[in-house]
Amino acid sequence: MPTSLDNDLESSLGTAGLTTATARFDPGITRFFAQGEFRTPFYESCYENPWRIPFYSEMWKRQLEVNVGNPSATVSVAGRMIGRGTRRDLLGNPIEGAINIGIKLGALKSTLETMKQRKIIDGSVPDLANIPAQAQEAAAVLLQVIMQTIPYRRAALAGIPNYPDMYKRAQQNQIETADPEINRKDLDFYRSVDLNYMYAAGSDLVAAASHARSILQSIDPKTKFSLSIPTNWGTIELRGGANDSYSDKPYLLILDSGGDDVYLNAPSNRETNNWCSIVLDTSGNDKYVSDQALTNTQIRQFAGRNKPGPYGPGSALFGISILMDSGGSDLYRSHRPGLGSAFMGVAYLEDSTGDDVYDAYSGGEGYGNFGIGILDDWVGNDMYRIFTNGQGFGGVAGFGMLIDRVGEDRYVAEDETIDFPSPQSDKSNVSMAQGAASGRRADYVDGHSLSGGVGVLLDEVGNDQYSCGVFGQGVGYWEGTGLLWDEAGNDAYTGKWYVQGASAHFGIGLLDDGGGDDHLTATMNMAQGAGHDFGIGFCLNSSGTDVYKAPNLSLGAGNANGIGVFIDDIGDDSYESTGITLGKSAEATKGSLRERALTLGLFFDMSGRDTYPAAATWAKDSTRVANWTDRRQNSAESQVGIFYDR
Repeated sequence: MPTSLDNDLESSLGTAGLTTATARFDPGITRFFAQGEFRTPFYESCYENPWRIPFYSEMWKRQLEVNVGNPSATVSVAGRMIGRGTRRDLLGNPIEGAINIGIKLGALKSTLETMKQRKIIDGSVPDLANIPAQAQEAAAVLLQVIMQTIPYRRAALAGIPNYPDMYKRAQQNQIETADPEINRKDLDFYRSVDLNYMYAAGSDLVAAASHARSILQSIDPKTKFSLSIPTNWGTIELRGGANDSYSDKPYLLILDSGGDDVYLNAPSNRETNNWCSIVLDTSGNDKYVSDQALTNTQIRQFAGRNKPGPYGPGSALFGISILMDSGGSDLYRSHRPGLGSAFMGVAYLEDSTGDDVYDAYSGGEGYGNFGIGILDDWVGNDMYRIFTNGQGFGGVAGFGMLIDRVGEDRYVAEDETIDFPSPQSDKSNVSMAQGAASGRRADYVDGHSLSGGVGVLLDEVGNDQYSCGVFGQGVGYWEGTGLLWDEAGNDAYTGKWYVQGASAHFGIGLLDDGGGDDHLTATMNMAQGAGHDFGIGFCLNSSGTDVYKAPNLSLGAGNANGIGVFIDDIGDDSYESTGITLGKSAEATKGSLRERALTLGLFFDMSGRDTYPAAATWAKDSTRVANWTDRRQNSAESQVGIFYDR
């Protein structure tokens, strides 16, 4: 989609006597309804001026796209989008000292001696004679940076004596509670943690991991070696040339250069002192699972999938977790938060080759809640499955992103096995997936609502398939911002309710498809550019011969003082829909503040010979019409829809 739609938006809005300056929510009204702490600057900028959402979206997307191979920059961009950014390399490379130490002869031995002096290692430093020089250098760099960054983690949690209690509750999935006294303590805790320090540590550590990975890749996968070193922060394992199995215990660092390996809950922060956990694997078809049974069983078929317990592989909990796999077609499967999942920390999962399978239950595949969780897959035809809260999900003050750079991929939010029935339809799961963000709505509980973060699914190249139940594919709820960017390919999207560029309750949702012959199907309600209850929904499609099958409240529809925008740029398109659709809006509640608050639906097809449903008599090629539901003297206080086919 073009980065500047300013003139086109002015023209189309003018059909109803509106402009980009007037077609906005009146803060004098919304301040009586909206409530939430921890709003992100990305959300605030978009909500302040909805018509800049395509521009803001494009600019941030470009920054994320160019950072392939530079995970530190990706973490930095993520932090800035949620208002906790760092630029660690602004005045030079912050890990240069560690790199210079690593290239020296005997660097690993001296590093381990330093760890012993600092009482991180209790036993003697082992003989390193059989460990390849590259593995020693990589380990030395990483361990140096780990020691350099522990003060940042301590600073993040300074003066918070009860964080181990919160850690245990999080492990058992007991954070959400209706007890107001516990919620008060939790809120004080959230306000006290300074995640800027944690993100600074995460930025340095992912940079060190990327550097170490490049060194480790030069080792012949057949070269055999093995060394285990216990520390007070978790075990260090240096292995190569064999099919290894890593048991369920705290690991500080695993470097593995050969074989088809099995990792059980690694990397993850297994204990409060196991604050950093890093796995680098350079070859083999590996398996990263949360339970041994999952090496051969899908999550949807696993009987123990809903039992709480310690987090799974690729998870960060009050710390840093980094997983980089650079060889083979791998399996990632977790029935607990994992696969790029962060709560009070940074989780980074990077897979650079192979046709991979990602299978998660809840809180995974790019999930951040008071944290930054990223899954970055470079190349391959990959399969992604999750039940809820993932595939690019941003919780409170969080950033979650799934980025897939090359390949024909399939994204599934489970909607056949119903474990999370939706209030909208108990025959569907609450997906909250594929570019979704949600806050904590508490206006009907204790009044302490918390704003959602930023959730991103970015797919750059390939003919892809997306499917979900309720809430997905670019959706925002309660001051959260959910973004699905698909850059190229002939794609298929299927969902039910609140999908494909939809929003509810002050949220922002965006689906932006950059090109290709696409099929978008939604079956129940609120889809393809739909905004509800002071929410903003955008559905953008740049080019191609596209087919849209939509339900009520769709294709540029506003409901309950929402703004819904649909824009298709180039192509001969086909539209099927019923109800409030194709540039229409619903009536606002009379006798309340809402009656003078804007409700807006905008449908804009910019070119092509298009096909519209016969029942939509106002929808025709080369037609421009304002569909008034309630027209006031001031258009910005009206409920109106705009159909604009150029």
